[in-house]
Amino acid sequence: MMSISDIVQLVVLCALIFFPLGYLARHWSRPIRTALRLTFSKPRYVKPIGILRRESLVKADRKND
Repeated sequence: MMSISDIVQLVVLCALIFFPLGYLARHWSRPIRTALRLTFSKPRYVKPIGILRRESLVKADRKND
């Protein structure tokens, strides 16, 4: 059976291991997430050519009517 001192030592050991790992993961999570998103997901900002072109007669350009 584990005594209180064994439990405290286990908690301290886990804290010494996981606090630095959590700090490093927080620091590197954004660049890794950005790289994965750019690699595996479709770009949402690309539009078909037809949407970007305007027709020659647009109602907003006519001011005589």
